[in-house]
Amino acid sequence: MRSRAFQLIAFVLPVTMFVSLYLGQQRVSTQLDTITELAASERAFYLEQAERQRLIEQGELEVSAWFQDPGNPLVLAQFNDAGRFVILHPRPLAALAVGQSDIFPYYGKVTLTNRVAMRDNALKNPVTYLSGSLDFAFVLIWLIPLFVIALGYDVRSREKESGTYVMLESQPVSVTRIMACKFAFRYSLLLLMALSSLALFSVILQIPLASHNGLIVVLYITGYMAFWFLLSVVVTMFSNRSAMNAISLVGLWVLFILIIPALITLYAGYKHPLPSRSLWVTELRAIEQEVNARRGELFDAWKGDHPEEYVAGETPGFYQTWMQRLVSNTYIHSQTRDADERFQVAVQRQHQAIHSLRLLSPPMILSHRLQVLAGTDRDRLGKLDEKMYDFQREWQDFFLPRFQQLNFFTSEEIQFIPVPERIR
Repeated sequence: MRSRAFQLIAFVLPVTMFVSLYLGQQRVSTQLDTITELAASERAFYLEQAERQRLIEQGELEVSAWFQDPGNPLVLAQFNDAGRFVILHPRPLAALAVGQSDIFPYYGKVTLTNRVAMRDNALKNPVTYLSGSLDFAFVLIWLIPLFVIALGYDVRSREKESGTYVMLESQPVSVTRIMACKFAFRYSLLLLMALSSLALFSVILQIPLASHNGLIVVLYITGYMAFWFLLSVVVTMFSNRSAMNAISLVGLWVLFILIIPALITLYAGYKHPLPSRSLWVTELRAIEQEVNARRGELFDAWKGDHPEEYVAGETPGFYQTWMQRLVSNTYIHSQTRDADERFQVAVQRQHQAIHSLRLLSPPMILSHRLQVLAGTDRDRLGKLDEKMYDFQREWQDFFLPRFQQLNFFTSEEIQFIPVPERIR
């Protein structure tokens, strides 16, 4: 209790844990508020269109332009607020780790021709991403090892330096047992402080840790602290100087948390280099320009291959224009999808290389596992684009046949427009 280091840790640890959990819960609350607003705006748009169509059917409302007709499949699938939001809902423990959520979007909008991933922080200063966000994972992975070092670097060497080690040797209990008890007490004390703070703040901030995943988090904390205390034991066995122990342990901290992850990233980048992003973007633009230049030719070919999906003869003026646009958009998506997959394959290989070497750094393992529990890992967030692509195909399969045949919706049918499945 007289130790200044312990007094400082007893104050800093609960404060940093509370701040990190509070910021994490605020981040999740913001996401939930955004999701609620998106769902409300989406629902309001289609309810309004259904009501307008009902009034038209009853003869109480007239429209003067095709894009004002709520029964038009193109109006319901493409224009204004039309479309559906595909959303990655935050998991119960999302407050524990920011992970990749400050880089990857968690929702996007799908229409007939577009898939737009959206971000709340699109206008945020990119410099802030470099320093990262304060979250519980940062406190656990980066700060707690420093607290362990502060409590354990001089357990044995201080006895040597103060001359009391000889007195310990004269006791009926072995010195090894005394040292083991000292380390065990410090480990138990720090672990109790961390777990009690986590339990208290999770109740205050309504983070659902009373679950199977919450027990896993407790096991992660217990094991990670044990790893650093064991390192302290090993280091202190080979040196009787406190300063040397402190330097050695801080050096190990730098090695496991900074150097090894950096080397793994460099190796993965060297072993599996990514294609030039600028060339990739240029290729996508070239594909789009080529298809648009051949729009008429491609449309004529499509009509020859799909005569049953096209209304010949006299049709509204917007029909021909949008049929050409939709057909060319189909060609663009099919070709850009192949180019995008080539780029993503290279990214996946690099990611797999990092994953296989992660065992060299316990902090990297713990960071990844916490992100998986929180649902903020790259693999899960990367599913958004895949789910958007899948839902767009479902959206097109629902609307395109009706638009191609100029089969307009009734007010009752508007209620059965497809809704994306919830992504877990």
